[in-house]
Amino acid sequence: MEKIDLQELIDVNILQKIQDGFSAYTGMAALITDADGVPVTKGSGFTKFCKELVRKSEAGGRRCEACDRDGAFKALRSGEISVYQCHAGLTDYAAPIMVEDKVIGSFIGGQVRTSELDMVQMREKAWDMGIDPEVYVKTIQETNYLAWEDVEKAAVFLARITEALSAIAYHSYLAIQEYRKAERAARSQSDFVMNLSLHMKQNMEAWMEHAGDLVEQVDSPAADNMRTLLKQGTEVYSMVEDAVEYIKMSDGKVELSEDNYRIRTLLQEIVENVTSYYGNNDKQIMVQVDEKVPEFMLGDAGRIGQILSKLLFNCISSASGGELIIRANSRKASYAVMLSISVEDASMKLSSVQLDKVREYIKSGSVQEMEWEGRPELGFSIVSFLTRHMSGKFEVNEKPGGGTVFTISLPQLEVKGGMAHGI
Repeated sequence: MEKIDLQELIDVNILQKIQDGFSAYTGMAALITDADGVPVTKGSGFTKFCKELVRKSEAGGRRCEACDRDGAFKALRSGEISVYQCHAGLTDYAAPIMVEDKVIGSFIGGQVRTSELDMVQMREKAWDMGIDPEVYVKTIQETNYLAWEDVEKAAVFLARITEALSAIAYHSYLAIQEYRKAERAARSQSDFVMNLSLHMKQNMEAWMEHAGDLVEQVDSPAADNMRTLLKQGTEVYSMVEDAVEYIKMSDGKVELSEDNYRIRTLLQEIVENVTSYYGNNDKQIMVQVDEKVPEFMLGDAGRIGQILSKLLFNCISSASGGELIIRANSRKASYAVMLSISVEDASMKLSSVQLDKVREYIKSGSVQEMEWEGRPELGFSIVSFLTRHMSGKFEVNEKPGGGTVFTISLPQLEVKGGMAHGI
């Protein structure tokens, strides 16, 4: 069985409460350690004699550690509670916490007297450890005295406690194993889907390029059918591309990079790239950048392009004709510049129910597909996730006079005096 820490199986707060209760009920010190003897709880009911006198002396500390190891070894070897007398003359115990046949921790303690002590012998022990004999004798007499019968009853009680803890640990272990098995299966499935999607994406790219070349070479009624087929292919390609990105985000595989870029150049290139892939669906697309927007900025131009491409594709594919305006504005925000880019589509009409649904989806912050006009839509999920990942905000509102406005707001850094590289 693989090694699993006790704390992974049982919450340390639960262990602490059980330990505190046992110590208070029996009058015995208590501590829970992991399989290596390292404490996982804070000691309960520890005596001044052990904690502040004997263990603080160099020789006494070594002897205490040796006793703890011997007691734990006895418990480990027998799989049962071990009650024994420590080097100082006090009674201690060690009880194993187990999963199947493996010890994963120990419940140790004691520090009580069960018989009258030989004071001459106590003073000799003190001398051996370099401790003041009178302080040693006085302090050991302040420890709790328990009849041996009471110690035996406490041992039986502790045995039941450790049996219960072992059962809890075992069921937790089984649950963790099942979770890890499911996680491995999900990971394997995710990798398979990712590889399949990437393969489909590559093939779709090659097919679309080839089909586009053929359409330009054919001048016949069949060309219109081929253009329709090509348009449908671009939509399928977009869905596959979104699926690849969606899987990456679901697995937490999102990386951001910063570089200098020109927002005016970036927006023009995004429009050109999107329309070259998907066409414009008879829409008049305009780009308007406010003069206050800095010429050069530092940010992730690639992710900004990805976000806007998704928004533009949704607008272009939803309805034909009309005016589509991309506006960029900015304002000072502390040390940064808050860049706001909106995509306004006059022809996209959303009902109040649809708007509320999209807003609630964005507010939830989840990475999951949503329904958009009756079809699965991953684009909004990607836009919302990436915007949040870039410390930004994504909004959807009604356009005054009719239509829909999608807006992303992202903090960027202004780069003054030009740029050495970037867009």
